[in-house]
Amino acid sequence: ARTLGRRRAALLRRCAGGEAVLAAMPTGSFTDTGSWFGKRRVCLAFTPGALLLFAAGPRPLCRRIPLAELRQTQYNTVTGELVFAPAGMPVRAVALPPLEAAQALAQLGRG
Repeated sequence: ARTLGRRRAALLRRCAGGEAVLAAMPTGSFTDTGSWFGKRRVCLAFTPGALLLFAAGPRPLCRRIPLAELRQTQYNTVTGELVFAPAGMPVRAVALPPLEAAQALAQLGRG
């Protein structure tokens, strides 16, 4: 299992706002968070009622999406990506190995 690291774990604590975190994982996807050194890794975390998308950086990504909005999320085995259903997501898809994708889908109630 890949770990989050100190900065990402601190950001996760702020994003979760005291809510219990059931699972957390870094992905193989990156997003712009305002760093001069390039894009930063997108991470996922699950609370009992929401998915947290987060990425550390000068302008950190910290987005909470209710699980009820993610019912149509699917894993594309060809691209190796978890594809999120709602159009308004800050990240449309994230790269995950099959086992971690299965764990994410289980958290979404789709496993």
